[in-house]
Amino acid sequence: MDLKAVHNQFRETLVRLYSSRHDEDTTSVSRGVPPFLLRDVLSAGPLRAYIPTEYGGRGGHISDGLGILDTACYHSLSLGLTLGINGALFLQPTSKYGDADAKRRILPRFAGGGALGGLMITEPDFGSDALGMQTSWTEKGDGFHVSGTKHWGGLTGWADYWLITARQRTDSGSLRPGIDLFIAEQDDPDQHIDVEERYNALGLYGIPYGRNRIDITVPGENRLGGGKRGVGMLLDTLHRSRIQFPGMAVGFIRRMVDEAVNHCRQRVVGRTALIEYDQVRARIAELQGRLVTVMAMGHWASENASLDLELSRLSAPANAIKTVATDFMHQAADSLLQLVGATGYRLDHIAGRSLVDSRPFQIFEGSNDILYEQLALSNIKEMRKTGEFNLLRHLADNPLTARAAELLGSHIDRDVPEAPDQRVSVALGRIISRVVGVDMTLALGNTSIPDDWIESAISLLRREISKFTVDLTNDRIVDVIPTSLDNRFWLGADPTGS
Repeated sequence: MDLKAVHNQFRETLVRLYSSRHDEDTTSVSRGVPPFLLRDVLSAGPLRAYIPTEYGGRGGHISDGLGILDTACYHSLSLGLTLGINGALFLQPTSKYGDADAKRRILPRFAGGGALGGLMITEPDFGSDALGMQTSWTEKGDGFHVSGTKHWGGLTGWADYWLITARQRTDSGSLRPGIDLFIAEQDDPDQHIDVEERYNALGLYGIPYGRNRIDITVPGENRLGGGKRGVGMLLDTLHRSRIQFPGMAVGFIRRMVDEAVNHCRQRVVGRTALIEYDQVRARIAELQGRLVTVMAMGHWASENASLDLELSRLSAPANAIKTVATDFMHQAADSLLQLVGATGYRLDHIAGRSLVDSRPFQIFEGSNDILYEQLALSNIKEMRKTGEFNLLRHLADNPLTARAAELLGSHIDRDVPEAPDQRVSVALGRIISRVVGVDMTLALGNTSIPDDWIESAISLLRREISKFTVDLTNDRIVDVIPTSLDNRFWLGADPTGS
């Protein structure tokens, strides 16, 4: 199979659909993708990238899925996220952990372009604290009764299949700490999930969100993993999903780069094209550096995230990749909006819409601030074991960062507090994630990407690392002031003399 030809054919389909029939990202303000557009996209077989060959797919190769996400997100971030939700949050865990009978019944529908699937984790009172979820399950005959409330599941009201996370409720009414995953099939009345409210979400108009009431009974074969390793399955799924974020980031940032370059070549200010101004060139160079960095992370993912690998313990690369990729997406959109100027604030312009649409990526599947802290704390835990609190020497001993540490040298030659404040931990996580980015970018030297692009990315990451290192000391901490200020403090004397 020639994946390049497959991806080119998919690209041609999207060019035809988005250029001549519909441009959902830049013109539509209604919720959801037009049915004809979604039908034509799915008929091109993008979800076959995530499905084993025995069920009609192309084998589930990570590089295939990344290429599909790249192509989709160049044309529509909402479309790319829709495919990513289906692939990483439903098809991959179902393919890996699903019961054989369930897979034979379900996966061919996706391969034929006739189904959508998603994952429900988040609850109204349990967002980041997902392990405290209250959705529960009990045994019922040969199956399981699942009940609770979930919200912010992408494709609410659309998906034909859902993976639902729940905790076992004991005979005494308490909830066990473990987590199980169940497949709900919407065509079955006993498994149908009711949408209680559809959210008028800000941005990502192509994806419906809402609150869902779950009161279903699923057959025994719809429980993933046979009831084993529930938390491990969930972590394996989430880490693999986070590691695949560069697929979306590459396509999205490529679009931001192309839009920025085209605009700045055509826009003339003071008889000079914008692209000739130094500050403009600096912004575009940063955009290009961000693009290469997420490409490097995608390249790493293609070699290290296949379904046969166990990723439940791979939190460090997963958190680093997800945070950097999504931060860079939003920063790229911000730069494009700055370059375009006032025109970008029109609701039907790609610059402003991209700024709003890219922002949720820094929140869902783990808020970036939390993931940065987790990345820092895992490294501090290792530092305590070794007694080495010098960041340079610590990262030089980590295979994920060793090459970068050697290159960066004095830029990361800092001592880390043994028990840092939370905000210091977040800053440390930002630094480590960028060091991971440098290491992965260095590996692009073995690819066909030109050296000047690689050097641009490393230069950008080095500058960001230097900026974040100033936040590693507690003496820079400013805390909340308990008093408030009103206009008496800054307006000065009353000019009327009263």
